[in-house]
Amino acid sequence: MRQGVSKMTTAVLCVLSAATAFNASYIVLQRQNEARMPDYQANNAIYGKLGEIRQLVDDLYVGQYDPQKAVDLASAGFILGVGDRWSGYLSKEEYEEYRLSLRGQSHGIGVYTLYDPERQSLRLIEVYPDSGADRAGLKRGDEILGTADKMLKDNGYQEVRDSIAGEAGTSVELVVRHADTGKTDTVSAVRGEVETTMVTGKMLEDHTGYILIYNFHLGAEKQFDKVLKDLLAQGAERLVFDVRENPGGAVETLSKMLDPLLPEGTIMTLRAKDGTEKVYTSDAKELDLPMAVIMNQNSYSAAEFFAAALQEYGKAVIVGEQTVGKGYSQRTYELSDGSALRLSDNAYYTPKGKSLIGTGVLPDLAVSLPAEKINYFYFMGPEEDPQLAAACKAVKDHK
Repeated sequence: MRQGVSKMTTAVLCVLSAATAFNASYIVLQRQNEARMPDYQANNAIYGKLGEIRQLVDDLYVGQYDPQKAVDLASAGFILGVGDRWSGYLSKEEYEEYRLSLRGQSHGIGVYTLYDPERQSLRLIEVYPDSGADRAGLKRGDEILGTADKMLKDNGYQEVRDSIAGEAGTSVELVVRHADTGKTDTVSAVRGEVETTMVTGKMLEDHTGYILIYNFHLGAEKQFDKVLKDLLAQGAERLVFDVRENPGGAVETLSKMLDPLLPEGTIMTLRAKDGTEKVYTSDAKELDLPMAVIMNQNSYSAAEFFAAALQEYGKAVIVGEQTVGKGYSQRTYELSDGSALRLSDNAYYTPKGKSLIGTGVLPDLAVSLPAEKINYFYFMGPEEDPQLAAACKAVKDHK
């Protein structure tokens, strides 16, 4: 006999099926959330502790304090506790300035300076084209002694630096000692947003082209391309690249600058925490000239990999000092309040798959610079600079 199922039974079964489906979905969702937030309890502990601290400060502290400054310092302290010297926290203001610098721009009068504590001056290494300093007639080698109300000899570096900084469109009175005459006068420079000089070049003796790379920020590849082409057009038969005191920059920029110098192959490999890789490569077109790279202990990141790639492909002699060995690349993650976290999120490797951690780049010719000359190589020629002299000799003797 055929048995039927009542409508009531069917309804109950549907409800049970729906409940089962809901429970299954809920369990899956719960597991997904647990996977996304494995440190939920740890996060609660951190937030709770910070909340306790703030409550005690608000209730009991007898002085005044800036809550935002306290949060910024607490955030910076957390990243400091991670123990990675390359990661860091940027306040909203710092992040805005950092983004400008990455684009090859800056706020101010448009100069790159070297602080000389003995002469109590800021010596101008570069005056950026079409900047306030440029329009005021300042030249490379001139010295800023202070402003109308702050002098280096009386107020120190930080106060004078803060006095020179200011909003775009405003002006500052600078006390300047001119390199060509030795005379001191006061000039007015207008602050603004300017494109920074990241690559410069000049022709040395024996048709040796010299290219100084300050950093590898966005846009440096265009300046590099122009300087390189200008020197080749002038008849450069050999090249010396200088990355001393270079803090690094963007991997994309580094790749574009190395591409015309290298044969076809790998330039750099980036590997994320999950194992995924991004490989930067060069094409078959390469520059066939004797080359050398000068580096020092303060050549970091992209500067190290610039030297390492040319060394591993046998394209350049590396002159100078062993580098520190930076093996991580960083990306900046903007936070909800406009501040940012600069975090090491990829390990990177040379063309031969080598990490620089613990070894850095070893020079082919180890040459040091006397301590009294370390900060002044920008203004020295081969006759005064033993590292530059060794590099020039290496490319000239190249067979």
